[in-house]
Amino acid sequence: MKRTALLTIGTLSTMLLASSAAMAYQAGDVYVRGGYAKSDIETHNVSDEGGATLAGGYLFHDKFGIELSTSEEIEHDFGLAGQELGTVDRLPVNLLLNYYPLGGLDSRVQPYMGLGVNYTHFSNVDTSAGDIDIDSDYGVTGQLGVDLMVNDYLSVSGFAQYADIDAEAERNGNDLGTVKLNPVTIGGGITYRF
Repeated sequence: MKRTALLTIGTLSTMLLASSAAMAYQAGDVYVRGGYAKSDIETHNVSDEGGATLAGGYLFHDKFGIELSTSEEIEHDFGLAGQELGTVDRLPVNLLLNYYPLGGLDSRVQPYMGLGVNYTHFSNVDTSAGDIDIDSDYGVTGQLGVDLMVNDYLSVSGFAQYADIDAEAERNGNDLGTVKLNPVTIGGGITYRF
């Protein structure tokens, strides 16, 4: 699923590069993006789940901008050694530097790629297997995406994002170890550019 989604976005971007319209991305643009995304978690001990997403960004150059994105708290089922233990809420926050290769050019298609830092907060651990605590984590994140312009202000957007998340867990004060979540998130939505 991970490779297929990334290849699909890359192929779609390449096929549509020839489209033309007077819709250049440029320095000073501000945007908000809302949509839905689903995460494919690396470990089989944590369920794949999805939720609503929200992002905002600013282009400080025709080809470069910063973006802050998050989602609603997403509830995951989790377990250890093949046993279901309960549920936990995950809240990701990403700060990215995005590169727009067609920034400054008139194009109906605006692909982008970004690199940055992810902060993931875990809360509301609900389990009958003792007092389990999961530490928040920082890690590297990257994304590929494309905006398909409907008009000068509105676009339909799609993205794929990877985050390096290692969740350290304790039960009743005893170390349970680290679980590598490393989600690949596929999402889409609507972007409004000011």
